[in-house]
Amino acid sequence: MDEGTLGLVLGLCVASVAFLAWRIERQAAQLRLDLAQAVAVVDQKALPDIPDFTELREDLEDLIQETIGTMRPPQIMDHLGGIMAQWAQFKMAKEMNALQMPTALADVVNPVDEQP
Repeated sequence: MDEGTLGLVLGLCVASVAFLAWRIERQAAQLRLDLAQAVAVVDQKALPDIPDFTELREDLEDLIQETIGTMRPPQIMDHLGGIMAQWAQFKMAKEMNALQMPTALADVVNPVDEQP
């Protein structure tokens, strides 16, 4: 291979690299322009105002105070209602045992009398 051909190939390689660098820079400039336009579009849209954290904290404290303020200590009727509910539950369990019905879901899914 003579010096002329080698110089021509080397020159083409340098020209190709220069062309690729120019294309990369051109694409980068286009991407920057597209990004700037996208940022401008986003900036034009109205974003909701984020409330201050102290304001959120005060609102939450007010809600908690309001909820706790409406609570009352249990009265005699609450205790009697609990007793009646427990009595009814025991009565239903006894009736289910008398009818030989399972009282719990676990007894239905895994019967005691069946061994795996």
